[in-house]
Amino acid sequence: MPILLPRNWICKWQQPDRGIGEKQHKYYVSKTFHSLKREIKMKKNILLLSTALLFSTSALADNWYIDGGAGFITFDDGTDTLSPTNIYLRGGYRVNQYFNVGLESSTTVSSDQLSGFPGMDFDVDAVTLYVRGGMPVTESVWLYAQLGRTNTELTAEYLGVQVSEDDNDTMYGLGADVDLGSKNLYLALNYSMYNNNDGVDVTAFNLGLGVRF
Repeated sequence: MPILLPRNWICKWQQPDRGIGEKQHKYYVSKTFHSLKREIKMKKNILLLSTALLFSTSALADNWYIDGGAGFITFDDGTDTLSPTNIYLRGGYRVNQYFNVGLESSTTVSSDQLSGFPGMDFDVDAVTLYVRGGMPVTESVWLYAQLGRTNTELTAEYLGVQVSEDDNDTMYGLGADVDLGSKNLYLALNYSMYNNNDGVDVTAFNLGLGVRF
C-alpha cells in the first residue's frame, strides 16, 4: 500500500488565490487523464477476474470461488490517519482443502481527508495477488493465513487537481470463510497488514459474501 503523502507534497496546493483560474485550466487535462486511467484500470481488473473464472471447466467444478464486499483501510503514520472505505471483488482457485490462490481488486467508494487539510480527498485503488494456507476447524469454518503482493494507487484531489502515487508492498494477514447453510455460500472475513518501509502502518479489514462453483 502507498505511504501517506508528505506534507511538503501536500502543501504545494497551499498557493495564493492569484492566478487560480489559470492553474485550474493547466490541470484540466491532467485531471481528465487521471480519472480515465482509474476507470480503465478498475474495468481491466474486473475483466481479468472474470476471464480467469470463465476458464473453469466441468472437471474443475467446485474449485473456483468469488466474493465481494466492503473494505475498511487505515493509513497511520503516528501523526495523521486516513480511513477510506472501499468495495472489493476477489476471485480464485482452491487447490485443495488447505491451499488456494487468488486475485483481488479494490476501489474507494467513500474518500477520507487528512486532519488540517479540509477539502482534500484521498482515494485508494489496489490489486493484490495472493496465496492462502489454512485448514477447516469445523465443518463450516475454514481458517487461513495469507501472503501476497499488492499494487496500490493513492490519489489525492484538491480544488479539482488530482495527483496519484503508486506503490508495491508485501501483504500478509489472517482470515476465515464461514459457510452459510451450504458449501456454496459463505461469509468472507480477513484482516491484512502491508509491509511499508516508510514508517506508516497500513491495515485493511474486509467483510463480504462469496460463492463457490
